[in-house]
Amino acid sequence: MKNKQLLKLFTSAVGLAVVLGILVTLQVIFQKVTLRKDLTEGKLYTLSMGTHTLLKSLDRDVTLKFYFSKSVEGLPIAFKQYAQRLQDLLREYQANSGGRLTVETHDPKPDSDEEEWAQRYGLAGQGLDMLGGGPRIFLGVVAVSGSRDATIPFIAPSDEPQIEYLVTRLISVVLQAQRPQLAVMSFLPVMGEQMPRGPQAEKQPWTIVSELQKQYDVMPLNPSVTDIPTNLDALVVIHPKDFSDETLFAIDQFVLRGGRLMVFEDPLCLAAQETLAEKTPGMMGHSASDMNRLTKAWGAELGADSIVADLNMASQVKRGPGVVERMPFWLTLRGDAINRDDISTSSLKLLMMPFAGSFKLTPIDGIKETVLVKSSGDAGMVNSFSAMGEGADAMRGFEKKGELPLAVRLQGKFKTAFPDGKPKSVGEQQSENQPKPTLPALKEGEKPGVVLLVADADLLYDRFCVRGMQIFGQTVYEPMNDNLSFAINALEQLAGNEALIGLRSRGTYDRPFARVLALERRAQERWQQEEQNLQTKLQEAQMHLSQLQATKSEDQQYILSPEQKKEIDTFRQQQFQTQQQLKEVRKNLRRDIENLGFKLKIINMALMPALVAIFGVSFGLCRKKRATP
Repeated sequence: MKNKQLLKLFTSAVGLAVVLGILVTLQVIFQKVTLRKDLTEGKLYTLSMGTHTLLKSLDRDVTLKFYFSKSVEGLPIAFKQYAQRLQDLLREYQANSGGRLTVETHDPKPDSDEEEWAQRYGLAGQGLDMLGGGPRIFLGVVAVSGSRDATIPFIAPSDEPQIEYLVTRLISVVLQAQRPQLAVMSFLPVMGEQMPRGPQAEKQPWTIVSELQKQYDVMPLNPSVTDIPTNLDALVVIHPKDFSDETLFAIDQFVLRGGRLMVFEDPLCLAAQETLAEKTPGMMGHSASDMNRLTKAWGAELGADSIVADLNMASQVKRGPGVVERMPFWLTLRGDAINRDDISTSSLKLLMMPFAGSFKLTPIDGIKETVLVKSSGDAGMVNSFSAMGEGADAMRGFEKKGELPLAVRLQGKFKTAFPDGKPKSVGEQQSENQPKPTLPALKEGEKPGVVLLVADADLLYDRFCVRGMQIFGQTVYEPMNDNLSFAINALEQLAGNEALIGLRSRGTYDRPFARVLALERRAQERWQQEEQNLQTKLQEAQMHLSQLQATKSEDQQYILSPEQKKEIDTFRQQQFQTQQQLKEVRKNLRRDIENLGFKLKIINMALMPALVAIFGVSFGLCRKKRATP
């Protein structure tokens, strides 16, 4: 008997040693194998396809230097967690770069070499308190590749949904050998012009052009051009009024060769009307523009002479001295009207589009459509003549059409809108001595191109997007809305690396307790209602007291009458009762939240272990039952 027990113990010890040996062997074999799986609801740590494409195409080494002042005392826990999430995301870049990208972490302590380098790179330290005092906190990223470097000076928590776009753009910037080349084509004086008369002999460029010149090499392009330079990173067309077929063909071929195009069309351009009136007072010309000759072949057509009227997006507009009215043709777009999933529009809060049009979209094989800005579901169309009217005449012919696309991006391999080849100009004669085109005409795109269409040009006009202020004798412009940000964001994608186009906006890392928030919201609504009731009772009592005071004679004005005393006592009693009710509401709120928390604790601490125990006991009983002969 004793020998059997010893044998059993020996066998168990040998089995345990074998299991431990297997575990150690597996650890040695698989210690360099890493299994990664993003289990977050919004795939918060999964890089977009565009970022993967950029990382796989790296032809030289890139170093991301992550500067974070983690050793500063008093740093909020939430801020530390936010910085950790940023560092985890940068590690994802390193893990997917094939060894071409390296992440370095630095803690720029005061008076240290790290702080000196952070300042050299242009990182901006922020104060802990609201007044900017206390120790400086660094939280930024520097990309270095060879002799080039680029910086995100400070990554605020509000930037978290855009962090992938910011980092991917940072990498693409250090990979560029020179500034992007941008061309602007317009009949409007967007580049500035010499005025023939008036106190201002020279008109400055539009603010949008001035802003673009800070980031790009911007060149003007004649609207009658018949050949587009091939070295352009992007072409911007503003109000393409009466473009010739030769010019449209040149733009068509530019897109088919993989060019990036951004067009601001307009069914009723106020900027064009004002510009014409400045040059020739009293003149009112036709101010509509479109590129349907091209874009219809690509699946997007601007409604001719049709203006969007949206009752939900109507703006308060001054129509005359002391006259302000809501104009459904003057769109103020916010909320769901702006695409929150696309990185170029996700951070925008408000866009203004006066007398905008809309696009009719037709699916085309090989072309992806992304609506960036749209109207509400209560929008419809009216003709431009009616839209310029007043009162009921302005809405004549209005009929709801639902959500209407106001800005759309087309992406893919485009087919030519000129299947018969280059159009001939009027009077053009074919001869053997005529120079042949430098590039053959394409019928289909050589590589994917990108076209961004906006159904309004006025959103770029200074009067509708910025306001000027005189500071120390100089005019400084302040944005009135996000119109300029929309155009600049979109052009950053178009003129930048292809990986930037269509990057998604990342979800939120904050996971609030929805049940708790619902309880708080319900209690707050009830509390606000009770407060309003109290204010109403207070006003009624004060009015009643004033009426009683008015009925008294002059020698009794400072003596409380029995009716006033009774009224005051009644109000005080009502006030006390209402305050007691408010206390009860708050008490019930705390009780509901505590009960919910208690239930969650029971589930986490008791229910799950109980389920595991039940499963274990059941499994053991089943095994015992099977083992019993």
